[in-house]
Formats: sequence, C-alpha cells, structure tokens
Amino acid sequence: MPQKPIAPLLVLIGFMGAGKSTVGRFLAHELGCPLMDLDIDITHTHGGIPDLFEKRGESGFRAIEHHHLGSILPRLPRPSVLALGGGAFMQAANRELLAKHAATVIFLDAPFEVVRARIADTGHQRPLVRDLERLRKLFEQRRPTYLMAEHTFDASESDPAGLLTSLVQLAERLGVVTTARDRL
Repeated sequence: MPQKPIAPLLVLIGFMGAGKSTVGRFLAHELGCPLMDLDIDITHTHGGIPDLFEKRGESGFRAIEHHHLGSILPRLPRPSVLALGGGAFMQAANRELLAKHAATVIFLDAPFEVVRARIADTGHQRPLVRDLERLRKLFEQRRPTYLMAEHTFDASESDPAGLLTSLVQLAERLGVVTTARDRL
C-alpha cells in the first residue's frame, strides 16, 4: 500500500507589511490547521522584538530567531501555516532548516509603496523602519532572496480574498484538504 504523502508545512515569507500574519491567520482558518507566527511566538518567549533589537542588536535577535525556528519546526503538526518575520528567510541557516523540514515556502510579494503604506501606522513598533531610505534599500536587498521561494503570490491588494483563494488552491494541490471539504 503506497504511503500517503505528508501534508505540507506552508511557510509565508515576505517584507514587513506584505500580509504574512493576516493572510496566515485566514489561510490557517480556511484549511483548519494551526498557524504559528514566529515573531509572535518569539515575543511570548523572549519579550518584545524592539526590546530585543535594542538590548541584543540585530545579530542577537537573528540568533534568537534561528534558535526558535529550529526548535518549533520539528513540533509543528502537518499541515500547518508558519508566518516568518521579514528578515528570517534572509538567513541561509534558516532556509536550510526549512528545506530540512520539507517546508513549502511562499513569497507574498507587494510593491514597496504598498508595504510602506501598510506599516506607516505601526512603524514605531518595527525596529528597522525608522528611516524611509534605509527601508527602501532593505526592501530592494531582500527581494532577490524572497524570490528563491517555491511559490510567489501577489499580495498587493488590500482585500486578501483573491490571494486567499489562490493559496487554498495551492494547498489543495499539495495535499491539504480544506475544512469545508472535510465537512461534506
């Protein structure tokens, strides 16, 4: 008897403001599976990210982020949705962890002006947002690495319904059965 394929771990990546947390919440609900938001989980364990940046610097935060990612990946049930912080996928060691755990990486892509507008109200809570030119450069530096993801979806619309539909269709192709179908 052939083995049933393991349901995927869907990992959402992208720049801050791309919608990883919001879309991740909707997607996990639609698929009837858990959502793990790495930044939120780090905050629960280690305190606020701005404080971590201030006390330990970006490299100290990235070390915590890598360790935390490595500790949660083996424990996540399949299927699950995992939303990474904007810089997590930039670390080669984190990409290796995701590959080791057979994660399906999905880049939520949106133009700089869209993400800038989305984070304008919460910029004070994001350590890397203090300077608009630095933010633009960071966006441009990160985008080629984000494009290494297996799948890229346009996340520029303010209503995530179309994006959610596309992500659910991808999940179904990967072997995830949606909650709605489970009820039939």
